[in-house]
Amino acid sequence: METSQTPPVDPAEPAAEPAEPAAELAERLPVGPAAEGLTVAFVPGIMPGKWFDRWDRRLGRTAPLTRLPLEDAETGLGALADGVAHMVLLRPEEEPAALDREAFHAVELYRERQVVILPAEHVLTLLDEVPVEELAEERMLQDPGSAPEWAEASAAHRAAHPPRPLPEMRHLGDAVELVAAGLGLLIVPMSLARLHRRKDLTYRPLADAGERPVLVVWPRLGLGERPEPDEAVLQEFVGIARGRREDSSRGEIAEVAGRAGAKAPAQGAGAGKGAGAGKSAGSGKGAGARRGTGSGKAPGAAQGSGRSKGSGASPKRPAPGRGKGPDSRSKTGRRGPSAGAGSAGKPGASSRGSRSRPPRKRG
Repeated sequence: METSQTPPVDPAEPAAEPAEPAAELAERLPVGPAAEGLTVAFVPGIMPGKWFDRWDRRLGRTAPLTRLPLEDAETGLGALADGVAHMVLLRPEEEPAALDREAFHAVELYRERQVVILPAEHVLTLLDEVPVEELAEERMLQDPGSAPEWAEASAAHRAAHPPRPLPEMRHLGDAVELVAAGLGLLIVPMSLARLHRRKDLTYRPLADAGERPVLVVWPRLGLGERPEPDEAVLQEFVGIARGRREDSSRGEIAEVAGRAGAKAPAQGAGAGKGAGAGKSAGSGKGAGARRGTGSGKAPGAAQGSGRSKGSGASPKRPAPGRGKGPDSRSKTGRRGPSAGAGSAGKPGASSRGSRSRPPRKRG
């Protein structure tokens, strides 16, 4: 008959002393993640799909990402301690030990609004938002520490009317079942209310309660305990979750190249002396204009009408008569923009003066 052998116990080894929760978790943490990939766990209600998709597009071939959704009864820090995940997305009010800076790195990603889960026929469903004071006399199916705003608003009522002990609840799903049974209400982040949404329940936002943070947490190890490539992988996920652009360095180079192409001078841009009288605005020798700075063909601009050196302003309109302005015709024989209204004359004729001849008085 075979008997299993147990490894001998070293009598010289001292017994482990009881430790604080965060310190105990830190002692159980693995040395570091494998360099060839990344495993990210997340507690119920958190939906990191968009970040995972970005990772797959950018780094999926070089560092595959494994998704690890946790059940209601599991904790994010427990996943880190068991070595099944390298990083975890969690809510610190559910796992306060995650805020221990000596044991963990923690980076806030976003915040969630708090809501109260109600039976569908509850009177508070008539409100679009529920003030916390309206919940002061309601029975809540949670510890006051998990809802500090409600705890403060209901302190006087709970002191005068001590609440009954809470029923046994293994996880949030059990609490939601009790709300549906009419045994109390529940304050949770909105993502959890949506996760447990059902026909006989609804939820309303709390009007004057703070938002709850969502963190990405990973172990804090000593210098040299985690290889540099692994640390770079962790930091890359943090950057993606916080909105870092894809290939930011290469993107900047491409952006500079795009700007350089956009600045290439167009044909005829700013090359001539005219400013609105040539074939294009700012090109050609226009009448009565200084050197222009425009570019491109101006809509409706006529061809140039000579080399006169004006001030750039449009010429005054001459009085009606037979006379013509000095620039009334262009080189092609067509009337230019500075031709006087009502001027008459043979094609190609020009007046002696710069002003038109006054009309002849009749008898």
